[in-house]
Amino acid sequence: MRYTKFVIENFKGIQNLTIDLSKQPFNRIHTFVGLNESGKTTILEAIKTVVESWDNDNTHQLIPKHHKASFTGEVSIIAYVEVDEQDNRMILDKYKELGYSDYKPIDYFTINRCWKFQSSQLCNKPMSYWDFDPLVKKNRGRKFIALGDKNKDWQTIVGYIRSSLMPRIVYYENLLFEFPDRIYLCGPKAEKSNNQPYKDIVEDIVREVIDKDGNIQTSLYEIYKKQDTGSKDIFRARKNKLQEFISREVFSSWGTLFNSTETSAKIELTFDVSKDEKNKEEDFYVEIRIEKGADSFYISERSVGFRWFFSFLFFILFRKNRKTDLGETLFLLDEPASNLHPTAQKRLLDTFERFVKDETRPLKLLYTTHSHHMINPKWLEGAYVVKNEAVDYSEPFGDRKVTNIMAVPYKRFVADYPDQQDYFQPILDTLEYQPGLLEKVPNIIITEGKNDYYTLRYIHEVLLENKYRNVHLLPGAGCYKNHSIIQLYMGWNKSFIVLLDADKAGKNAVKEYVSTFGNIILQNIKTYEDFVPEIGAVAMEDIFTEAEKLAITQRFDETATKYKKSAFNTAIQTALINKEVVELSEETLNKFDSLLKALNTYKFA
Repeated sequence: MRYTKFVIENFKGIQNLTIDLSKQPFNRIHTFVGLNESGKTTILEAIKTVVESWDNDNTHQLIPKHHKASFTGEVSIIAYVEVDEQDNRMILDKYKELGYSDYKPIDYFTINRCWKFQSSQLCNKPMSYWDFDPLVKKNRGRKFIALGDKNKDWQTIVGYIRSSLMPRIVYYENLLFEFPDRIYLCGPKAEKSNNQPYKDIVEDIVREVIDKDGNIQTSLYEIYKKQDTGSKDIFRARKNKLQEFISREVFSSWGTLFNSTETSAKIELTFDVSKDEKNKEEDFYVEIRIEKGADSFYISERSVGFRWFFSFLFFILFRKNRKTDLGETLFLLDEPASNLHPTAQKRLLDTFERFVKDETRPLKLLYTTHSHHMINPKWLEGAYVVKNEAVDYSEPFGDRKVTNIMAVPYKRFVADYPDQQDYFQPILDTLEYQPGLLEKVPNIIITEGKNDYYTLRYIHEVLLENKYRNVHLLPGAGCYKNHSIIQLYMGWNKSFIVLLDADKAGKNAVKEYVSTFGNIILQNIKTYEDFVPEIGAVAMEDIFTEAEKLAITQRFDETATKYKKSAFNTAIQTALINKEVVELSEETLNKFDSLLKALNTYKFA
């Protein structure tokens, strides 16, 4: 199972908002981009309430902000859950246990988590409505029937789905924790709210490394308490396995992030018990240290960067590794790494990509950010631009109107944007971005539009494995619409070329740019055949063979019998996002290789 859509109404500052995670191109990572107070956190809070109900003592916080004085109505979050073939088989097996002979498979169901208010007072307990009404057949029955939510068998099936099949939603509000020197695993202190998340992760690791059906109590504590030699050997072996596993995961990820070959550091676990003499109670705990040579450090004694990444790996990597989980886990991260150096933020994006690759444990990642360093251009097709219409950011103290948090899919945001300089400009404007005084601005290659940009990126990054170092692509807004970015680079006195198709539209665009900038602009305008004559006067997609264009089109639309431009471009974007290899002929790949090689060695004027 996986979550495909959330419909949010009257939740805090959200009046009516739909977050659709199923649109093409398919993304496993969705970025919510916006300034502070735009409402990004509110969106994640709404999604997580589907599985984690709001604290009953604080339900007044849910009331729409502009209706705090007197709200009569309903706050609701509706989650759409997709059901796959394996899920349907398991549901059928459960029905058979209850005496049914058949069940009609379903494609999806919905869950509505809602709160009803009268004059800003909660009317009753929060409700969770399941729109789950499959048809079933009794052993000797001839017809399929619907059971209804009052039927005890219906309730049994829903309980089974909730406990065994539903994908998890994991929400982390802030990953810059003061990582504790001591994590309590059993005893009174283990159940305290500030300790519980850490204990849960340790239990996840125990199930990953020692016993998928085990837990801290049986796999560690009960063995630790025994004093015979055999039990001590068993505990020592289990401790070593845990240390080795955590060390391998943490330091291999750290090395990948920071290009480090550091191998001398390792994780050291110390287990012990503390006793409360007054209450005669015992707490079993573990301390986690970094051991390097003769030195040993608590996590809290290391740098802010290491503490953040250790917390991130601890809570994300180890949490996602649960072998017992079914379905696509949904991770919600609020402003990850917002206080780290830009280089660390960029490297974190690579880590995100590694996490979502594992097809055996599928997960989807939703994260918020107001940092342009935390935005990967190839994920923009699945990104949302978040704005709070109650805040006027041009006013020094934020002029406020009626609160209305909007999250507009980036594709639609770009289409509606009146003054595009390039495909990325709406993001830069949303974040009020300005280059720093020390920021290096590279020589760029402006493609006609976003589709050429994604195609060249796909060939270069996925099929040629980033073979060339000096190819800096920027997606234009269309062959006639790149005046603003040209003006900007001319004003900066920075080098650039505009890479156009060598077709009729491209040639007309050249005349348009010459009429605006004069003949001097001709040295900055190139076509594919200028670099590789054998490509010819064609558009980007025509570098592919007809068979290749159809095969790529069919990756998006299986029923297609001929090349369709929109489906072709969507398939390319999806393949780039998921790093899927599309088989191309040697001739086609050589043409792209020659083009990228020529772009890489081009001597900018």
